[in-house]
Amino acid sequence: MSYASGTICFVFGLGILLLALTDLLWTTFLEGGPPISTRVCHFAFHRTLTFCRGKDRRLIGFAGLAAIIGTLVTWTAMVWAGWALIFSSWTPALIDSDTRLPADHWARIYFAGSTIFTLGMGDYKPVGHAWQLLAGIAAGSGFLMFGTALAYLMAVVPAATQKRQLAVVIWALGKSPDDIIIRAWNGADATALSPHLISLIPMLALMGESHLSYPILHYIHSTKRSASLAASSVASLDEALTILECGLQRGCSLDLPSLGAARQAITEFLQTVEPALIAPSKDDPPAPSLKMLKDMGVPVVDDDLFKQSLAVLTERRRMLHALVRNEGWTWEAVWPKS
Repeated sequence: MSYASGTICFVFGLGILLLALTDLLWTTFLEGGPPISTRVCHFAFHRTLTFCRGKDRRLIGFAGLAAIIGTLVTWTAMVWAGWALIFSSWTPALIDSDTRLPADHWARIYFAGSTIFTLGMGDYKPVGHAWQLLAGIAAGSGFLMFGTALAYLMAVVPAATQKRQLAVVIWALGKSPDDIIIRAWNGADATALSPHLISLIPMLALMGESHLSYPILHYIHSTKRSASLAASSVASLDEALTILECGLQRGCSLDLPSLGAARQAITEFLQTVEPALIAPSKDDPPAPSLKMLKDMGVPVVDDDLFKQSLAVLTERRRMLHALVRNEGWTWEAVWPKS
């Protein structure tokens, strides 16, 4: 290999290596989704989700698993390819330990992989202090990559558990938005819901921050509706807040501090999701129905007035619609026909 082509190979390999380590450290220590792993997760998740759509709901768990595996494979492949290019940039840099002849291209790929995975097998060795130093750095980068990835995934597990816990807590308040209101109705107002909302606000805030710290949480979803953060939690709760804010007659809803704080907590959560992977849906979800509440004797506003109030929340409800679809559900999971 000529000096010019070797230099290009070295620089290209170093660039891939730095890009992989930057993406890894960004994922682990910084907020928001890094450029490479976010796209890999998005592609792997949605391809698997498309394949599983219409089949057994339990398969949805494989979509999150595909995103995690895709990220780990991408980091490994980039680090491996980067070091393989670096060790291929100069022919005398690596020799066979037995024959003392320069290693071929496949041997250099093998040496790069064995170094980052196992510190090397000894059948090939670098020549010169500079290449020996690079071999040591390659081994260190392997430890850094796998150690950091393992620590990151170990932190994701409890965050995913908290995500399901939050969904179940809201599910316990009611199986649908109007069910949440009916259970809290005391014959005059829905103020019994206020202490529950106050207790949910820090949990919602924590979940939003967890999604910022661990973007891979966006792709980990439950197979059960009761533990689904989008369908049974965020969307159902927000729709209930919409009815409380816009659908009930004056004096029958909650106090503004608890209602506004809960709404703002959900807003903060949606803002962490949108830049990562979700754009608002192009079509509006079906408008909430006040019929059940009216049949139960809950004082509701006129349908035309409620429709006018909903127009202000169009973009927000489209975002919730997209969030539900992203978990493989339909809007019927938020508003069951039964």
